[in-house]
Amino acid sequence: MPVERDEVSGRNTTGHEWDGIKELDTPVPWASRWALRIAILYSLGYWIFFPAWPYVSDFTRGVLGYSSRATVLEKVEKAATQRDAFAADLLDGNLAELADDPAIRAKYEGSAAILARDNCAMCHGRDLGGQTGFPNLRDDHWLWSGDIEEIATTLRFGINSGHDEERSAEMLAFGAQQMLDRADIRAVTDYVLSLSGQPHEGELVETGAAVFEENCAACHGDEGEGGLESGAPSLTDKAWIYGGDRDAIYRTIWSGRKGVMPAWSDRLSEADIRKLALYVNWQRNE
Repeated sequence: MPVERDEVSGRNTTGHEWDGIKELDTPVPWASRWALRIAILYSLGYWIFFPAWPYVSDFTRGVLGYSSRATVLEKVEKAATQRDAFAADLLDGNLAELADDPAIRAKYEGSAAILARDNCAMCHGRDLGGQTGFPNLRDDHWLWSGDIEEIATTLRFGINSGHDEERSAEMLAFGAQQMLDRADIRAVTDYVLSLSGQPHEGELVETGAAVFEENCAACHGDEGEGGLESGAPSLTDKAWIYGGDRDAIYRTIWSGRKGVMPAWSDRLSEADIRKLALYVNWQRNE
């Protein structure tokens, strides 16, 4: 490749030319050369002192043994310690007494509302009013008692959650598992409708009452009033999780139900669980 000298600058060219523009053979600027040298020295130092090179299943630790993960965990633990100190009154107090303390409500209700939106609203609604398949937390109808300590227990361990201390409840699939035939299910459906004061076929109620006594009363009570300790809902009120019309009740008896409430003890701190229990209590009937 012929090399020629540029008449204007007096420098040799590289022999490269684009659209009449010839490239001069000029050296890399000194600032760029020094920047490259400094970057190389910095890289060598970083490789020596900090984690840098991966192995198959590990990495070099570096002379300083620095770990960003350890730093983050340390900060998280420090923040948790600070939160526990801030929430000492929440952790040490009786929940029923704390619920009636206006100072506690003023201090924690705002952050509790954020906790509820982040962890509870997807199922129970932003206002905790519930939706199909998930109970309303603002009324006085409860499966496991509306006592504030019981609310906290449900939050900790969940329902059908898989936790060792879970609360367990299941509505059997009387039709799908062939425990009752369709005629009996239709009859007990009308009996349940009669318990809650809804329109029903009177001639089926007597048969349905006998089916109910034999198959349902053990959980729901002799009068269908429910069982707080077993998680069986009352069938005498207007509160229905899966729907209270004829079709919904029939489907429930036929296919069964087994709702799940997650256990939050491994996801939220004890302070946050108690805060949520208080928040649910504060929102009831408001």
